Amino acid sequence: MRTTKVIAAAAFALLVVAACSSSGGYGDIFGTNSRYDIRGTVDSVDTSSRSIWLTNTSGYNNSLASGGSGGNGSAVRVYYNDKTTVNFNGRTYRPQDLERGDEVVVHAAQSGTQVVADSMDVTYNSRGTMTSGSTNPYPSSSSTYPSNSNYSTIRGTVRSVDTYNRTITLDSTSWISGFRSTTNGSVMTISYDTNARVDYNGTLYPVTNLERGDVVEVQVVNNGSSNNFAQSIVLVRDVNR
Repeated sequence: MRTTKVIAAAAFALLVVAACSSSGGYGDIFGTNSRYDIRGTVDSVDTSSRSIWLTNTSGYNNSLASGGSGGNGSAVRVYYNDKTTVNFNGRTYRPQDLERGDEVVVHAAQSGTQVVADSMDVTYNSRGTMTSGSTNPYPSSSSTYPSNSNYSTIRGTVRSVDTYNRTITLDSTSWISGFRSTTNGSVMTISYDTNARVDYNGTLYPVTNLERGDVVEVQVVNNGSSNNFAQSIVLVRDVNR
């Protein structure tokens, strides 16, 4: 996804120089498997230990399975602290606001035997069909979606963005949850409105910033037609990073 690359490149260059001067190599910057994007479904939130139990996880290896069985598809306990933020539709929430069934992408690092979350992006809100004014901690960014609509989360790789028709075409799609109108691995076209934004680590960007090869998770609503309409878009892998 296109962002301010000149500033980012300069900052990265300074970081590399500083690291090389202190260690003589790149290991101190990147480490080995020191940072992870872990995808999973919230099973429970333990406020006493400040940890979240995730199931159906992917994106980590056996060394991260603190309290879990290890490997993709298993469970893992992720810890949070006062700096950990939860992002949804451009708004920031607390980890303890998460509920069972919410699907998240956790940006984490390993600290000793614990997996500690820096931030989390909600890709599916388990109470997404709640009406406006409810106690839902993740209110919809738009009031145009009827309360009886069906929601689903789709992961795919951006093939193209049609700004004239306001559509995004995704390759290699997979259904994370909800209804299924196509089979996994197929090409899908999703519509978006003029107010749609892409959530990347809690910052919102225009849909036009998406590039071919970006991987996104889109929560879509089906309003009874054959068209899937994007309710929220989360960038989970930037093709330029």
